Amino acid sequence: MFRKVYWLFSHLGLMAVAAAFIMGFRYDPAAPLRNVVFDLLLYAAFIAVHILMTMPAVKQALFGRPEGTPAERRVYITVSVASWLAVYFLHRPVPGFGFDPPQWLVFFGLCALLLSLVAFFEFATFESIGRLVGMPGSEISHTTGSEAPLLMEGPYASVRHPMYRAFLFLAASSLLVHPNAGQLLFGVVVSASFLAFI
Repeated sequence: MFRKVYWLFSHLGLMAVAAAFIMGFRYDPAAPLRNVVFDLLLYAAFIAVHILMTMPAVKQALFGRPEGTPAERRVYITVSVASWLAVYFLHRPVPGFGFDPPQWLVFFGLCALLLSLVAFFEFATFESIGRLVGMPGSEISHTTGSEAPLLMEGPYASVRHPMYRAFLFLAASSLLVHPNAGQLLFGVVVSASFLAFI
């Protein structure tokens, strides 16, 4: 039973960031500027926990192995999904620019956004995603330890991490669907987080 529940939670959780960009972030031209500060602090709390949990020293201290374990990965995914959902549902409307785009631009932007999502999961299978999220019975496949090989073939020949590049396009495409300051704020801070990991 746990395996089925965790499979659904983790796989839907992987879609939560993209879903947030598809749905859009709150925007209100009359919102107070302090909302931007609140949103930045909220996101900073999310990313601090996210980064902390990827550190080999933390993995060693909590799980006994610097490269992590499938159980560590399940905790990481659970905390990441729950904290991202908290960011999305607790963020406040951002003041600034915004306009209603024509329907053709929204359609084009949504197509580009979905194409970016496909690129994000390039070469992914449910089996490989299972290893990524630490499904019970799977082997660990993603780690920051020295045992992780530096990939230099296929999509990795032109960029260190193709998923990060795909996310940058996803965030940019989402601005065609939701051209407002709230979307721009979260597009910039999430993209900057991805770039910091490269």
